Amino acid sequence: MRSMVRWSAVGALVAGSAWGQTPPAAEGPDASARAPVGLPEALSPQPGGLTADRAAARAVRTSLAVRAAQASTEAASAGHTEAMVAMIPQLSLTARYTRLSPITPPVLNFGGASSASATPPLCVDTNGAVVLGSRTAGGALMCPTGAGAIPTSAPTTPSPGFSFPVILDNILLNATVTVPLSDIPFRLARVYEAAGLTVQARRLDELSSRAQAAADARIAFYEFMRAQGQLAVAQQALEAARQHRIDLAHLVEAGTVARVELLRVDAQVAETERVVLSAREGHGLAEAQLRQRMHAGEAEPLTLGESLDGELRVPGSARELIERAISARPELLSLDRQTRALSANVAATRAGMYPSVSGSFSVDYSNPNQRYVPQAEEFNATWSAMIQAQWSPTGAFAASAASSRLSAQRAALVAQLAQLREGTEIEVRSVWISAQTANAAIESARRQVVSAEESYRVRRERFLAGSAVSSDLTDAELDLLRARLALVNANVDLRESLARLRRAVGEREPE
Repeated sequence: MRSMVRWSAVGALVAGSAWGQTPPAAEGPDASARAPVGLPEALSPQPGGLTADRAAARAVRTSLAVRAAQASTEAASAGHTEAMVAMIPQLSLTARYTRLSPITPPVLNFGGASSASATPPLCVDTNGAVVLGSRTAGGALMCPTGAGAIPTSAPTTPSPGFSFPVILDNILLNATVTVPLSDIPFRLARVYEAAGLTVQARRLDELSSRAQAAADARIAFYEFMRAQGQLAVAQQALEAARQHRIDLAHLVEAGTVARVELLRVDAQVAETERVVLSAREGHGLAEAQLRQRMHAGEAEPLTLGESLDGELRVPGSARELIERAISARPELLSLDRQTRALSANVAATRAGMYPSVSGSFSVDYSNPNQRYVPQAEEFNATWSAMIQAQWSPTGAFAASAASSRLSAQRAALVAQLAQLREGTEIEVRSVWISAQTANAAIESARRQVVSAEESYRVRRERFLAGSAVSSDLTDAELDLLRARLALVNANVDLRESLARLRRAVGEREPE
């Protein structure tokens, strides 16, 4: 009964260890050189097989999160270009054709048969321009200074009068340059600065997405190795249990052992088969997760190209790793850029509280040109220059409110950045401790495997010689299974901890 309880505990270990975490432990020095201890044959690397780095590289290339981050970077770059164009003097070109409906123009009669009172009070100045005068109560014409009455023809000759020409086809070509004189240094330059910082933040977010995709792929790869190792170890235990059952059956047939011992070993075999089934299901889940990280199809074979029996170096100083993470982790750098971008946006928004000054220069080339009187059906060019100061009290209040909102958002980002720095320090220290613990656990697990293998060999020989009971051999099989599982788990835990440590300190993935 005691052996069955222990076998159930091993089954739970196989089912849960694939997703467990190594508990923290005190800091310690690197382990010394170890004598190599064999791992299951299923974990032997194959030429051209999959490694953690290859899985990470493929995951980065196919990651949907990385694609989304790249699209965000492109959008931010377009916004940066848009902000730059806004600072360039705006040139607008207009070409317009207008067709007017025909009308009958009024006729202005300057003399002849018409009476003086019916004649419009028009005068002519020394330049020959027609100007408007006035009439006295008696109908006499009064002209402005420097102007005189328009000469009339002989009284016996009726005047045909004067009318302005009606031009039905109007064509206008216009070019206008507008310069936001005050907005360029006080608002648009700050917007451009904020857009540039936003581009930097999005590129850092992209690096973070790449690092996360690579870390997830490495951990998924090592979980796949763990599951494959656990399945191989469980299958070894099942073979040993079945051989134990065969040997015990011979002894029962010979009458040297009670049949109740055979029933106990049958129960042991059944429990080991359950452990194998659990390990096989865990292997299938780990493989599915690895394929999803890599976006690999079901038909693509997954063979291991990396060994668990290699020596790995664990960094010896947690403080150096923390300082490295604070200065290099892309999430922290991205938040810093976003904070600075908000500061620039605050300055740009505050500029809206004050008057803005703009200037413009316009050239018209039109037929007819409205500034030429009387109009003629011909093209003429004219120009105009303007400088304008504009201020809106309502806009100033809105800019003040928007500035307060952005300042509050910046304060939130500053607090979030400080919180992330604190969390990064704890994360780096925790993962570093886990790596140290797993590194020490490997040596312990190797020694346990050596001891368990020797104990199993001795107890099996004694059992076959009749000097040991079946339960002793069952305990030896259980100890060997646990030692082998511990060796697989310790090696995987170390590699996963190093993968998490690589992510925590902000090490960047190759392009």
